[in-house]
Amino acid sequence: MTGVFPVRDGVELAKISEEYGMGSIWFAEDYFFRGGIPYLAAASLVTEKIRIGLGVINPYSRHPALAAMEFATIDEMCDKRTIFGLGSGVPFWMDQMGLWDKKPLSRTREFIEVTRKVVTGGNINHKGRFFTCKDVQLIFEPVRKEVPIYLAFEGKMGLKLAGEIGDGAITSIFTTASYVKFAWERVRAGAQKAGRKLDDFEMVVYLPMVIDDDLDNALNIAREFSKLYLPHSQPGGPLMEHAGVNAEDTEAFRKASEEGKDELLSELITDEMVQSLCVVGDLGSCIKQISEIVDAGANTPVAFPVPGTDPIETAKTIGKEIAPNIG
Repeated sequence: MTGVFPVRDGVELAKISEEYGMGSIWFAEDYFFRGGIPYLAAASLVTEKIRIGLGVINPYSRHPALAAMEFATIDEMCDKRTIFGLGSGVPFWMDQMGLWDKKPLSRTREFIEVTRKVVTGGNINHKGRFFTCKDVQLIFEPVRKEVPIYLAFEGKMGLKLAGEIGDGAITSIFTTASYVKFAWERVRAGAQKAGRKLDDFEMVVYLPMVIDDDLDNALNIAREFSKLYLPHSQPGGPLMEHAGVNAEDTEAFRKASEEGKDELLSELITDEMVQSLCVVGDLGSCIKQISEIVDAGANTPVAFPVPGTDPIETAKTIGKEIAPNIG
């Protein structure tokens, strides 16, 4: 569930997802949409067993001690079902707030170190390159003293860091089967460096999904959604590279968006691109596309809701007709 939708919709989606047998529900925190933390808190109180993921916050706009406080509180509310997602944040949004320092990996590493210390419930003193704690201690006892932290990075070094210190990885929307294989290669490299095993490591993959027998309508809905995000994608980055979208295309998206040329942007994002970047089409087509992602190594595919679709009905369809035919 993204901040495009009201929190009440998120609450209903959480209940339906649990009722229809989903393993987890994820809430995004995109700036400047609705915040992710209220979604988690609300969903925690209306569900009993489904895991609730925050995907993701960044290491700039919160101090890790505050992130630990929020995690521990929500984890108490939902009885240890929270998953904490951390990523570098979209540079465009970070720059709008004057927070981008171009050291996301180093900052993330220290952020995780401090967060894990604070969640133990002990008295924490820390003086690092990015963060300071002076006698920081939660005044309540956390229900869990080990934080499951999943990292969300697109590039090879960020994915390697996920394998080195994370409990899972969260890939961005527009993930392809080819990119999933690339992500696992980098995660394994990080795990090998740290001498870790990946038996319980979770690869979470966000998949914008439009289920519609009318392919043209599905493509148009997915294209409108793609226009919100593609102009901010990394030109020549691995995500776009594995989707077959070159740097020149991404730069053209950005330029058209900045100049307010909406019709041109629609033309630039071709049907072929949409079919590569999103799960679109009738039920059979969607099952095939998701199966390819799962076969590539995504053990937790996540349907990313698209404006113009009904997330509740999509969740019901996934539970009844898609999930039983995957894997």
